[in-house]
Amino acid sequence: MVSDSENIRLLGTWNQVAMRAYVRQVFCFPIDEQLDDFDELCAHIRLGLSLACSPSPHFAGKIRLGSNATKGKVYVCTTASDEVSFSFFDDRRPGAESESESESESKPESQPFGWSYPELKAQGFPCKAFVGPRFSLPYDLTEDGPGIPVTEVHARVIRGGGLLLCVFIHHSISDGIGMRNFIATFAGFTLRRENEPGLLPEHAANIDVEIPEDQVAALIESPSSFDELLDDCPEYTMLPGPTGPTAPCRRQEWVPSLGHVPKTGRIFKFSQAKISTLKSVAQNWARNHRQAGVVSRATTKSTAKVTTIQGTWSPSTFACLAAVTWSFCTAARLETRRPQRVNGLKSVCGSNGHGDGDDHISTNHNNNNNNGGSPSEKTHLLVPASWTRRAFKHCLDGYASNAVCMPRICASVDSHGVVSGSEQTTTTATTNGSDTRNKDEELGRLIYLIDSAIAAIDDKFVATRTAMFRAAPDPRFIGINIDPQDPLDFIVNSWRHLGADILFGLPGLEPEGTAKGSRGRSADAVRRAQPEWNMGAGLVLPGKGRGSDYEMLVTLEEAAMRRLLANPAWMRCVSETVE
Repeated sequence: MVSDSENIRLLGTWNQVAMRAYVRQVFCFPIDEQLDDFDELCAHIRLGLSLACSPSPHFAGKIRLGSNATKGKVYVCTTASDEVSFSFFDDRRPGAESESESESESKPESQPFGWSYPELKAQGFPCKAFVGPRFSLPYDLTEDGPGIPVTEVHARVIRGGGLLLCVFIHHSISDGIGMRNFIATFAGFTLRRENEPGLLPEHAANIDVEIPEDQVAALIESPSSFDELLDDCPEYTMLPGPTGPTAPCRRQEWVPSLGHVPKTGRIFKFSQAKISTLKSVAQNWARNHRQAGVVSRATTKSTAKVTTIQGTWSPSTFACLAAVTWSFCTAARLETRRPQRVNGLKSVCGSNGHGDGDDHISTNHNNNNNNGGSPSEKTHLLVPASWTRRAFKHCLDGYASNAVCMPRICASVDSHGVVSGSEQTTTTATTNGSDTRNKDEELGRLIYLIDSAIAAIDDKFVATRTAMFRAAPDPRFIGINIDPQDPLDFIVNSWRHLGADILFGLPGLEPEGTAKGSRGRSADAVRRAQPEWNMGAGLVLPGKGRGSDYEMLVTLEEAAMRRLLANPAWMRCVSETVE
């Protein structure tokens, strides 16, 4: 039953199609090991969260899924008395009860957290420490249900003087940039002393701003059906049931099933010197091909752009890391035993399967290889990227909703074999004799293709997807065209600028630095939390400053990870491995 005091609003287009799951970040801090009364810490966190919700009250609200009649639409519900759901856990001892403000009380932990803070820090805050049921939430978004919190925050104190500040924000409200802005606002309030004036940085906070329908219509050549628009968006596909939106698509039934595949993760560090080497590879490739008129096609039929190498191209760090990670991980997955398709079963996805039409950035080679896949088979990479700095820049003031699009890049299997091989040049037999390929040439081209795909994001690219989302009969049937069990698919995302530099002022935190008058400290590390491992993915973790190392979290099948770690060419690309 809806109360008269509740404000219920239908979420906008890009929020409707965001993955209906929580984005999870853990901020790791050293805290006074002698501190045993955490009332002040909890009160300070609650106050900071309350103040942060003043300009953005939706972060304290609830997400609700409408009835079947609303065709899978989600709403945000707010009231004047809303507070962010907050829980404190003393993870230093077994069976410790939580102090919880959530409607669904958290159960006591049967075991203390398995790591002390000095152990976490000494081992580089390994990703495996942040995977497990401690980082799950007990909520289920059901039709006409009571709703689930937009935001939940857990403060966990661990042995050896450590504080893990876990922030969960539902993706239906915000993407990573919006999450970072909210956390930065909250942290800013924790730094302010009582009654202290001061201005906090202003961030976009309006989730009701929409891309105008007339501007979308003006960019679409003719009225199109949902199916026609979906064909123009190769990174999306139709799911067989309402399990989305933006859920991966299982194109086949695999043996073993996804839940029974042993998975793991590692963090690979790339120093600035290693990154400079990758950029040099890309720049040398560009110089060699500038006069040859090398082109890259944009990722959709609707954009039909052609980019030639002209002037000075400065490869992005992200494209360099995405390309090298994609190539080596794909090769490692193909070199291990591929999961078997169940005989006789057709693809369970609808439009936009694994086929490769003219609407993809792609490379075409037809050479033999030993990677377990046909050399002419295409591999696919998705690269989530924000469109707010690239499209509709002058008509969406205050826009704070999701803005993540996912260009899709294709390359042949043998390209990855060359890049990941131990030799600088690879010669393979062809129907016309032989073909000699250079690994730097292949890697440089992949870096360029990734940068080109991101650069192709413009008004029309975003308008096509906006129109497709609005034409969908139910957003829950929209899936992303990636199968986590298929070694031909991979995704690389970046959280590089999402939180590592934020200063917090929480009671008990050990000071950072010795500068006179310095206040607050940033986290020693920011990690992604997961209830369980995923696979077939890379994530650039939050990092500090331009000169710091880049950290890439890679999640794979255990067998593929062993193969990756055993590849000396990969180990030469990275500067350090964190288990």
